Amino acid sequence: MAAVAIEPASKGHPMPCPHSHFICNLAAILALLRRRAVFLSLVLLPCVGIADVALAQPAAPAASVRTPMTEEEARQWYDRQPWLMGFNFVPSTAVNDTEMWQAETFDPKTIDRELAWAEGLGYNSCRVFIQYIVWKQDPKGLKDRFDQFLSIAEKHKISVMPVLFDDCAFDAGRDPYPGKQEDPVPGTSIARWVPSPGLRLVTDRSAWPELEKYVKDMVGTFGNDKRIVLWDLYNEPGNSGMGNKSLPLVEAVFDWARQAKPSQPLTVGVWGGTKELSDRQIELSDVISFHFYGNNAGMQKRIADLRKHGRPVLCTEWMARTTGSKYETELPLLKQEKVGCYNWGLVNGRTQCQYPWGSPKDAPEPKVWFHDLLRRDGVPKNPDEVAFIRKFTHAPGTNRLQPLFDFPVRDTSVCLGPDETYYLIGTTGAPAWWKTNEGIRMWKSKDLKTWEPLGLVWSFEKDMTWQKKRGENQAIWAPEIHFFNKTFWIAYCVNYGGTGILKSSTGKPEGPYVDIKPDGPLTGEIDASLFRDDDGKVYFVYQNGKIARLKDNMSGLAEEPRFLKPANAGRVGFEGAFLFKANNRYYLSCADFIDDRYHCYVASSKDLYGPYGDRYLAVPHGGHNMFFMDKDGNWWSTFFGNDGDAPFREKPGLLRIEFGLDGEPRPVPIR
Repeated sequence: MAAVAIEPASKGHPMPCPHSHFICNLAAILALLRRRAVFLSLVLLPCVGIADVALAQPAAPAASVRTPMTEEEARQWYDRQPWLMGFNFVPSTAVNDTEMWQAETFDPKTIDRELAWAEGLGYNSCRVFIQYIVWKQDPKGLKDRFDQFLSIAEKHKISVMPVLFDDCAFDAGRDPYPGKQEDPVPGTSIARWVPSPGLRLVTDRSAWPELEKYVKDMVGTFGNDKRIVLWDLYNEPGNSGMGNKSLPLVEAVFDWARQAKPSQPLTVGVWGGTKELSDRQIELSDVISFHFYGNNAGMQKRIADLRKHGRPVLCTEWMARTTGSKYETELPLLKQEKVGCYNWGLVNGRTQCQYPWGSPKDAPEPKVWFHDLLRRDGVPKNPDEVAFIRKFTHAPGTNRLQPLFDFPVRDTSVCLGPDETYYLIGTTGAPAWWKTNEGIRMWKSKDLKTWEPLGLVWSFEKDMTWQKKRGENQAIWAPEIHFFNKTFWIAYCVNYGGTGILKSSTGKPEGPYVDIKPDGPLTGEIDASLFRDDDGKVYFVYQNGKIARLKDNMSGLAEEPRFLKPANAGRVGFEGAFLFKANNRYYLSCADFIDDRYHCYVASSKDLYGPYGDRYLAVPHGGHNMFFMDKDGNWWSTFFGNDGDAPFREKPGLLRIEFGLDGEPRPVPIR
């Protein structure tokens, strides 16, 4: 976050007098000697004749209890870590770190959902800013919420790098304040970001005892927590025009943190501050970290320069697209150089990091985002970029999925029968299936792993009623199997439009099947599904979210269809509607093509007919799926792959599903 430029002391700041400049240099010398346990102050102070001045200053920090890591210790620590592929995280519902952490606006449901998305992209670490003002108002509450955050991150296999102080002041230099935060300024980037502890307190030595308590409380509480990978003690010291005025606090925070004896390394990243400040940051850090928002050549040079110090190197802020950053070039470089990295941003939200630094009020959204990867519904802004990240990281998501068997099947449907056997059907007949196929094929399995073909259970040749050929078209699309009322049912559509329901006349999965309405289709659309509610009533769901209750004898619709729509869009998707109930909520899923990717979107409601909440991307590349529960109570989603980024194309697959803290379904990572 180096957008707030600093000015040199000769421009906009009074030059210090020679005497005060000498004192500052002497203070730096003494701090260095103190750290090396060379007690020369008894000799130096009398010589310069400023003992009275020195004694008048607030007491310097006590000597460190935990000495800095040696170069070898730092390298050993780094070798124990995976390659750190991280991101700077602010949940989309927070405008700054105060809103992220204070009790009234702490949002674990969003945090859980967005960290799950990060896990699905292959991230294994995140960097988060802690706000001093929140600790000052509620120390125990902040630590409890931070502990909850760490637990959520751990669940998603993401380590955490906390940041304790920060000199970046984007909100017109405003210091942090508790309570309701100002809303974002339209068209601007991160405009409500406030520093920590606040620029005034950086130089107010009377406030330092409280700052010391804060550092020691946080580092002391979490200093041996394995969920924390390292501590970034101070973000961009000297920013917002502070310059070297932040140097004493940098030195103090290292000392306070080391007195708390953490097992994790400490760092403060160099970012473009003064040479004196940057050199001191490097000298005090166990591992070297830096910020860089330029192009690949500049990144290579920066890494080479910092490597000369002999310690592991981390890039804790990078990625600004319009300044030359690219995932496709930087990630391979950083991994090859064994430099852990943390790009800025994940899910676009109240920080509005799609806008570049300095963007004016009411600016239109840029075609190319400055930061961030995903929209608030989980949809990638640039799907090619996200596809590259998933493949580069070998992400534990759908890209690791393998087909159940090697036979072309689209629109896969699975049902658990009363004999504890699973039955699978779908659209078959490749390559002619867009125009013609034989009918409906079925497979069975006892364990969802080994599948046995049962052949055709319904065919045009033997079982056709109204589904006669029209021109060149005669195919069954998206058949979906269910078991209730002591028999099997198959909802289906024909490729030229028209839906229907088949019933097994024997109660057996292989049929024979009869059409409940042999004289014509139930509706003229496509993609038919069935939903049986807890009260036994059965509903016909079709196309893009249309629904109608069926007659008790299943002979036809008992009411006029309704259309279920999400709160944030005109529809959940354009086809493949499916409805299921879990945890006392109704979930409507549909398929939609976005940027040539075929995803599954879901919206949920506490009532069958709504209102439904926001739609979001639930199963990437998993459009036209359905959800079912296995014999052990686990939820699954079917999958078949219908775009170039899917792990396979037009073959049946299954994904385990879990429900997040927000109650919404998402894939269990495949590891």
